Amino acid sequence: MSDQIDLSQEAAARRSFNEFFRQWWFSVAVMLLICLTTLLPASTIHDLALVHDKVSDGEFWRIISSQFVHLGFNHTVLNLVGYLIVSASFREDITPTEEMTALGICALGVGMGIYLFNPEIGWYVGLSGAIYGILTHYLIIGWRRSAILSAFFGLYLIGKFVYEQLIAGPDTVTADLIGGAVAIDSHLYGAITGLVTGLISLWLFHRPAPAQQ
Repeated sequence: MSDQIDLSQEAAARRSFNEFFRQWWFSVAVMLLICLTTLLPASTIHDLALVHDKVSDGEFWRIISSQFVHLGFNHTVLNLVGYLIVSASFREDITPTEEMTALGICALGVGMGIYLFNPEIGWYVGLSGAIYGILTHYLIIGWRRSAILSAFFGLYLIGKFVYEQLIAGPDTVTADLIGGAVAIDSHLYGAITGLVTGLISLWLFHRPAPAQQ
């Protein structure tokens, strides 16, 4: 009898792990990548950063690679926590495939936005812009299941962008914490890209099934 109980518990644990892995494998991979890039020497991080002249010379990978390296430990932790909160909040609404697609497009949107519209930024690193992008994407997708949570994040985003873009400008407290200026426009580029991807995904993949007659 005890052997049967042990086997049943083992099977349940295996199912739980498989379900966790199925839902979280991409999120965990992203967070591990961010942690590993923190170990890179400063020279390598600069080689991966978005530098306008370098991109113009053909080093196009910097548009994406810049967002997975950070200024230091504090910068890394802030983005790790942000990514974890966003991923956990809408876990039931988003598959790893959709998360991968949304993050990739948002990272591209942020990188291209910085490159095209912010030549005054000497060099750029960090995932925060793309995190705002996937947050915007997620709250659109998750609206039907958790309207209160989506509304909360929606109001947070609106308030943050009004505060950053129209009132206070870059956050000096965060800048002191991470050891570099906050590129607030990256947050806006990410949210705009996430708005587009979220609406397209909602229309193509998340429409409610037609009612049965």
